[in-house]
Order: sequence, then structure tokens, then C-alpha cells
Amino acid sequence: MLDASKKEDIPQILKYGKCQGYILAQRYELPTFSNFYVIESVNEARELLKQFKNLNNFCMRSDTLIGNTPIGIGGRNGTRETIIEYLKEIEEKSKTLNTKGVAIIYWNNNEFCHTYETEGSFYLDFKVGSTLSIDYIGKGWDGSYLSHGKSCNETYIVPWEDILFLKSSNRRRYLVHEVTPNVYLQQRESRIQELIKDFKLTKKECEFLIPMEYVGIKNGYFQEVLDNIVVPMYDAKTLQLNYREYIPIIQIEKGQLVCPEIILPTRLKYKQLKKERRI
Repeated sequence: MLDASKKEDIPQILKYGKCQGYILAQRYELPTFSNFYVIESVNEARELLKQFKNLNNFCMRSDTLIGNTPIGIGGRNGTRETIIEYLKEIEEKSKTLNTKGVAIIYWNNNEFCHTYETEGSFYLDFKVGSTLSIDYIGKGWDGSYLSHGKSCNETYIVPWEDILFLKSSNRRRYLVHEVTPNVYLQQRESRIQELIKDFKLTKKECEFLIPMEYVGIKNGYFQEVLDNIVVPMYDAKTLQLNYREYIPIIQIEKGQLVCPEIILPTRLKYKQLKKERRI
């Protein structure tokens, strides 16, 4: 088991792409989770739970060593019982794929929300010296839909020299895509079916969680992202010496910004832009 709070564990932790992204978010003082552990077996999961006798709520994500075949098991929130089930799933998938799969277990003072309870998510694609692309998806989805290119509600493209002048009040001059009512309803129905299948929610519960009509980004959240994420990442000179592109992902959880990671090119999956997003 690897502990991100232990200096001696960091060299091993940095061999995993999602872990690199968390360490960077922490280093640049972005709002992120308190800490995480990397575990690869049910026994290690039980050992971890002994350390957190008073915690019942965790966030779980799967990963492999950089360059290895992805495990393909989606992240989810977990209880003490479901952490064990999650590790069993990873162990079985690792054997099938002949790769080394691990679980990254985040904790955050017992404060997490389910992916379908997020109030919106941002995907900030910094192409150094060129542009900042901002993708957004609304309430009821999470950031993985943006990073995988599955769904998007709004896209902004900001020239590099304009980034520091971008405000919530002038953002629409950079808008290049906004979801139409019909496409949004299709996205909503698809998401509802996924939630019913993956989380065993009822259709009525899903319809309550995801707005019937797309309402757009709240100006307050947009400005918070600019102030707390965009400006520090625009000024990240050390990062820019090594990478020409990097992508913070931000989710709005219980009214607070959370940046799980900064995606680097080592694990970057370029999105296939939908035809409607080129309009």
C-alpha cells in the first residue's frame, strides 16, 4: 500500500497517471482531496480500513502503471463494504488483461458526493502559448464525460493572450458550442439509462437528479473556476517548461470546486469532437 502523504512513497506513486495528476493539483494548491492511497489487493484494502475506523465514505478510482493496458473500471464512491468489492473487481480484471491494476482510494474528511450529484464539471485544456479550451457539462454528469469526449454542453475557446482578461461577464464572446434543447434531452435520457443500470436508481430518482431543461453555467461558479484554477494554471511556469499541454478537471460538489487531477499528455486521450461541436 502506498500513501501519498509519505515522501518515501512518492517515487512509486508517480508511476501511475492519475496519481501524478493529483500530486500536481496539490502542488499548485488547487482545491483537491485531502489525501489518497494506492492499493492493489483485498488484503491491503482491509489494512487501510483498519486505519480509518471512523470513516465510512471514500472515493475510488482504478488505474494502472503508465503505459499499461487500462483496467477500464469506472470510479465511484464507496463504503467500507464496497471498497472490498471494488478491489475484487480490479483483481479479476487485472488477471484477465494480464496487467497490474490498482485502486486509488481518496478520503476527504468523509465528504464526497456521488457522480450524479455533481452540480457541473469543467475540462480546462491549456495549450501553452496558443489557447485555453473550456468544456462544461451540467448537473448530473461528472468530469469523465468530458475527458472521454462522450458528452459536452458548452465549449469556449480563449486565445492565450486573452486568458487573464476572461471574466464570467464576457465569456460568451468566446463561446463556440452550446447544446441544443433536443441534443440535451438525448444526453439526459442516455445518462438516465446509465444511472439505472450502473447505480440501480429508479427512473423517477434519475429524472429528479437531472434537470429537464439545460440551464447553463452559473456565473458564480464560472468566476470561481477562473480565479482559483485558470489563473494559477496560466501562471504555472515550471509546468510549462516540461509540457505544452495540460488539463485540470474540476467538479462542483456540494457547492465547492474539487480538482481531482491535472491530466498530462502521458495519459491524455484526445476527444473526438462531435459534428455539432464544430458549429
